Amino acid sequence: MKQQIAFLVSSICIANMFATPAIAATSTTNNQQMQKISQLEQQINSMQHEISVMKKQTNNSHTKKTNQPDKNVAHSPRSNVQREQIEGPSNLPQNGPLYLPVDFDVPGQSFVSSGPYIGIPLQFSGSNLIVNSPSVNEDITLLNLRKNIIQRLEAYGRPEEASGSHILLSGTIQGQALYTNNNNNQSDINLTTAALDAYVLGPSRWTSALLELSYDNNIGTETGSFSSNNRTQNSRVFVNKAFIVIGDFLQSPFYASFGQMFVPFGVFSTTMVSSPVTQVLARVQARAIVLGFNQQSENHFYGSTYIFRGSSHPSSVTHVNNGGINFGYGFKMNQVNAKVGVGAIANIADSQGMQFTGNQPLFAGFGGPTISNVVTTTGATTSIVSVNTGSEKLVHRVPAYDANALLGFGDNIQVIGEYIAASTNFNPNDMSFNSHGARPQALTVEGIYNIPKFYYHTSVALAYAMTKNGLAIGLPAKRYSFVVNQSWWKDTLESLELRRDVNYSASSTSSGSGIAGPSGSSQGINMITFQLSYFF
Repeated sequence: MKQQIAFLVSSICIANMFATPAIAATSTTNNQQMQKISQLEQQINSMQHEISVMKKQTNNSHTKKTNQPDKNVAHSPRSNVQREQIEGPSNLPQNGPLYLPVDFDVPGQSFVSSGPYIGIPLQFSGSNLIVNSPSVNEDITLLNLRKNIIQRLEAYGRPEEASGSHILLSGTIQGQALYTNNNNNQSDINLTTAALDAYVLGPSRWTSALLELSYDNNIGTETGSFSSNNRTQNSRVFVNKAFIVIGDFLQSPFYASFGQMFVPFGVFSTTMVSSPVTQVLARVQARAIVLGFNQQSENHFYGSTYIFRGSSHPSSVTHVNNGGINFGYGFKMNQVNAKVGVGAIANIADSQGMQFTGNQPLFAGFGGPTISNVVTTTGATTSIVSVNTGSEKLVHRVPAYDANALLGFGDNIQVIGEYIAASTNFNPNDMSFNSHGARPQALTVEGIYNIPKFYYHTSVALAYAMTKNGLAIGLPAKRYSFVVNQSWWKDTLESLELRRDVNYSASSTSSGSGIAGPSGSSQGINMITFQLSYFF
């Protein structure tokens, strides 16, 4: 083929060399000269067309040979998909940092991906999305996710490069419409949640990080962040989580985390719309260091220890004064999947529910904001008095312990149970119940049934919860809940929850930081909530 192309090219060159002298030497008329020139041009065009056709046939033949699979190499399911050659300059640098507008390590060939990276179809719970992973022990969830990413890339024949970095984006938007039947019937429509998670992987297999930006739907005067009572005038965005994870579950079961996160005390699993009472009582967010291990087998032990500087403190100087341990065992036996765990923390007063209750001007939590009250005195004069609705200064710390279990029977039935309790009483000056030092406790039990062979992914759940000595932080004495969860459209979750809270007895009183807290009423409160969640 190359010889034929060379012969045609040579013919064109020779024709061009002899064409001009022949025309100059002739004594024919101008019309005859023009006819000869036109004939030569037609011959040249014909030869060029034949050369173009021959080149195309040569390229196609070469491609077919190079694309033949190697019989000695095992191919993955995607090995039949051939990569197209990237068009661009041929003088790209061959050493130093190399940059390309695409990245073959990421499905979609981009440095930034969104949604569930691992590509597993969304179930009704949305549990495959980064943003919907458990808020506690999230570092384990992310390390397992990265392990899955590496294994899937290797199965696709596209192993992750040692210097590659990726950003996985995921998020949620949730809105609620609710009706509450109490002394004063109330209704509301609210944007309750908006969050964006960025999970950064690499450039080393041992390093990754998570950054979550969240939206605050509280009234500004409740949190002290804004002076306006208008919800839409607040809507601030803040950093909810930001931490670094060091670990590679393909190499070692040990890992470490550092940054702002929810420390691994408690689990708080639920399919309800409302947060479980155990979470309100005991979930702790802190800037902490966590060291842990998680065996990579079906039957496995896991555990972690952590330290951080708590906001509440018994001494006059704050320092690293809080921490805890957490360990458990997960196993599978025939059709039963189970995970049981226990944990302990040095001071439960640092939990989110105890730091801020939103009950000002009553006790608003140990970290409650300072508010200003207008007081009318004699002579019709007015004065403004600042009232601190909480104090981080404690007489003594109050440890707490946790026990939790998650049981799955086949694919359709799950049972969740968790119990959290303070190991000793608060000093009455710090938190009281009926004029005695409070010892808060909370229990939740929840049963879930996934309806099989239904057109939409659907589940129903029934839950019971009870608390003791939790009046000061706004917890009910008992709670009964029922919810229906359904996914009508991909990456969405529609939930309808019926809830009844029963308050403490009318004779119950409470206080915190020496400030009066809520009183009991013995009344029941009924609430209907519809929530629409959109994940991406």
